[in-house]
Parts: sequence; C-alpha cells; structure tokens
Amino acid sequence: MSCPDVDRMTELKYRDCVQQIVARLKSLPGGAWSDPLVEQMCLEAIRSCSEPELRLLWIGTDALWKRNDDDPDSRTAWEEGVAKELYERVRYAAGDVGLDGDENREPGGDAGEERFRFDEDDLAFLSKVARQLALLTTRPGLTQEEAKAIRRAVAALKKLPGLTRGIDVQIEVGHRMGNEEFSESYQYVIKLDPKRIEISSSGSQRDPAVGTKSFDLESLEWQADGQTAHRGNRDTWLERLAYALGRDYTLKVTDEPGRRGGEVPGAAG
Repeated sequence: MSCPDVDRMTELKYRDCVQQIVARLKSLPGGAWSDPLVEQMCLEAIRSCSEPELRLLWIGTDALWKRNDDDPDSRTAWEEGVAKELYERVRYAAGDVGLDGDENREPGGDAGEERFRFDEDDLAFLSKVARQLALLTTRPGLTQEEAKAIRRAVAALKKLPGLTRGIDVQIEVGHRMGNEEFSESYQYVIKLDPKRIEISSSGSQRDPAVGTKSFDLESLEWQADGQTAHRGNRDTWLERLAYALGRDYTLKVTDEPGRRGGEVPGAAG
C-alpha cells in the first residue's frame, strides 16, 4: 500500500473516531461534558481498536514525529500517543474549549455561505503540515504570543474539515545555505485567514557574477468560495520544509487578532 493511501486511511479512521465521540458528547443531557470525560471516551475508543488499527492511528500522531519514526515498545505506549492525538482532535471538533482552556464559543455557529472544499488527499496533506508546525513550538526563544499563534494554526488544520472561527495567522520558515560566492535561500509559508488557506514555497539564488535570481516553487491554495489552485508536488513541499527544520532556520509568525471575525477553514456541506 502506498504512503498516500495509508495517510488517507489514517485520516478517515481518526475522523470516524472523532465523529463517534462528538456524537456521544452531544447526546449528553444539556450538552454538558468535561475534559476527563473526553479523555475517558478517547481511551475507550483506542482500547477497542485492533493492533493493525492502532498502528494505523499511530501514523497520524505528533508522537510519531517526536520519536523520529521509532515505534513504541508496548501497546500501552501506542495507546498513550494515539489517545492524546484523538483527545486533541475531539476538542477541536467539539469547539467548546479553546487552546488555553478557556471557553471560546462565538455566536453564529457554523453558519456561512462560503465554505472551503477538501478531498481526502488534501486533508491528509494538511494534517501533515499541522504536525510539522507543531514542532516549531519547541524552538528556543519563541515568544508566548508566537507559540499561541502556531498552536492556533495547528488546531485549525487538525480540525479540518471542521470550521475554525476568525483565524488569521501566517507562519514563514526561512532557510539559507551556501557561501559568499554562491548561496540559495528558501521560504516556506503557511497562511490561514478568513478567505483562504495557502501553503507555498519560493527561493532565490545569489551569484556575484550574475546577480540574484528569484523563483516560485510549490503553491497550494484553498479559497472560501470553494475554488482551489495547486501547483507543484505537495510531498516535495513537505520534504523541503522538513529539511529546513533539521538545520538552521529563521521563523516569522504574524498573528492578526484584529481581523478575526470571518470563519476559516471549513468544508462544503
């Protein structure tokens, strides 16, 4: 089975688990639920999985990336990593608790004429982008505001195809290599705002003999009117970003709280 097929199956399995748990939460009297209850439901769902199902869900966890692709040495370790991932996805999907543990419900629900549209490959790719961004939160020197903005972007991507209200964040990773005689610079941009989701990369080459040449690389965009525009290979974009994050890189985080009021991202109903 190819990697894209595995990614799709992983996201579908998570989505099925999330939908079942959220349905159980909505069925509670008055819709009242607590974090311990969600954690318990997640553990019950994970413990009911067969070992192949558990291994599949492990592929979609942040824990996998932090362990550098190493497999856990016991089922308990598998369950811990998968349960944490499922818990976070359920919280994002339920939409009642913010990243900092505060009530964060806004009026209006999921209403809106404009909706983003994603296929299964899109969702698998954007989930991988979220896991790469999660690694940025451990960067030394990161401010509290930058860390919150990154976590907000991670949450929005993991919640797909559900709706996140009022996000407006741009994250740019830069990487340079070479010397005074010849150098190359690359930029990787993740932008989430009320009208679009944009994943792109660009670069430039500097040669004192011929000057500087700039060029565009991958560009993937999902718009609030349902339109999409994709150029380049999304797996190549992920590989480029992973390469940059394994070396010296610069990070720029832009958060626009004053512009929050739209809804992004969402899926076609």
